[in-house]
Amino acid sequence: MPAEFDPWPAPQVHLEWGAVGARLAAERGDVVVVVDVLSFSTSVTIAVGRGLRCLVVPGPLLAELGGPDVVAARFGVRSAATKRTPGPDRLSLSPASLLTVEPGADLLVTSLNGAAVVAAAAAAPRVLVGCLRNASAVARIAVDTLRAGTAGRVSVVACGEQWTTITDGRPDAQGLRPGTEDWVGAGLICERLARAGLRLSSEARLAAAAMGDLGVVAGLVAETVSARELTHRGFASDVALAIAVDVDSAVAERTHGDERTGWWLAPA
Repeated sequence: MPAEFDPWPAPQVHLEWGAVGARLAAERGDVVVVVDVLSFSTSVTIAVGRGLRCLVVPGPLLAELGGPDVVAARFGVRSAATKRTPGPDRLSLSPASLLTVEPGADLLVTSLNGAAVVAAAAAAPRVLVGCLRNASAVARIAVDTLRAGTAGRVSVVACGEQWTTITDGRPDAQGLRPGTEDWVGAGLICERLARAGLRLSSEARLAAAAMGDLGVVAGLVAETVSARELTHRGFASDVALAIAVDVDSAVAERTHGDERTGWWLAPA
């Protein structure tokens, strides 16, 4: 009788999807890199680059705790957990809304996918948040972590989207919709890890191999369903911020927290 099948590969870098992928990777002791390009990862990267900390609370837990205003007051943070609304001084998951927030503030953030993946990675020895803007910086920290012996592998987790966001919440359109933009963000991080000499799984190699002319790649990301949805809703500036490659050295890292209060991200 064959031995039990193990889906996780031997190489040092693997690419997986969604909260389940993050949980399985974390249980194995991997470094987990959370990639949600539009827009969780981009937003928190900009935030920590300005010296902010982010309290990440998944949507169901946020509702259980009383909603954004109650949680923000409880922890003494500014809420960026409200629905995107164009306009000055309105903080949200919109990366553009965070460009001028005062340094040193603490923010409450949530998202359908990125926050859920951060929560799912609770058992991981290290959780980093990556995107196109900080791919090289994330790769450097991940490589250093493996070389220090803190973990034996990096699992880069593309968060994906929810079908309901583009179908007006239709009840027959539930579940994870793989987001090309997250696959590209994960692929760029995998490509940077390969440059550093790490061995990639087939899934990671395929994504990394798609990284050719990064200008062309970024332009294609700007035409994905998720990007067109944001542009249609008045957030073209968020897309422009998200497709900039390696313009940030800041990396958000989970520092502490739990399933009762959420997880804190701070500059790594």
